[in-house]
Amino acid sequence: MSTYGIDEKWIERIASDTFDLEVFNQTGVFVLRGAIAPPTVATWQREWAAFYEASLKNGRDVNRANPVALNEALPETLAGMYRDPALIDVARQVFGADIALYNHRFVIKDQFSRTPVFLHQDSCYHLGRHNKCSLFVPLSEVNGDNGGLSFYLGSHKLGFLGDAGEIDPEAFEIKWPKVTPEMRPGDFAIMHSSVWHESGPNVSGIDRIMADTIVQPADDPTGKELLAGSWRTDFFYSPINCIRYFKNSRVKKNMKFQEEIAELRASLDAANGQA
Repeated sequence: MSTYGIDEKWIERIASDTFDLEVFNQTGVFVLRGAIAPPTVATWQREWAAFYEASLKNGRDVNRANPVALNEALPETLAGMYRDPALIDVARQVFGADIALYNHRFVIKDQFSRTPVFLHQDSCYHLGRHNKCSLFVPLSEVNGDNGGLSFYLGSHKLGFLGDAGEIDPEAFEIKWPKVTPEMRPGDFAIMHSSVWHESGPNVSGIDRIMADTIVQPADDPTGKELLAGSWRTDFFYSPINCIRYFKNSRVKKNMKFQEEIAELRASLDAANGQA
């Protein structure tokens, strides 16, 4: 009998060259093998190599709160990877005919960001509806040695946990199997945004390069671009700088507290200096 929240039979079925919606619904994760056309992958890799050499090799704008997220503007070819037909086809199998883009970025572990990323779910950081998925598209080898993603299969069934931050799996009576699938260029993974996931440090020295595209049904008012079908909403709003939508909030209170703490420390330092 399984000790997990899902039947262990699903674990060995999360990767294939054919998408399986039943497996995805059970696990919240699926890896498509060899799904992206080789000429397309080669073009993306050339673009990335040229971009990295010209703009990132000697340093980049590393976000201390999220070091793996690339802040620099992508060249046009890489910025439009999410329009690839293989990605849109799988998104339509999950959401139906009408698909929109929520966000597109790169998440990398290079010489400037080799550290682990704590266990979390993405849905708590999203605006709009929680019915979203990430498409992780590697342009390099991805495995446990270079900081590949680990997924807790089935954990999306718990939904939004009520806060944002590092999840403690020991706080739950129910357990979810952890897997770290290896991927190569041409593969991609689709993950429900409520799935718990993390990544270890890059200890191999081989850069982990992945695009991370978030897609959603086209009835979500946070959609940025229609990818397939028709819009199913008459109004839109931007998820950027979301604290502007609140007169007061947990985030604004925390920001205020941090400012007050900084002021108190400065006052104490000044007083100690005078003494």
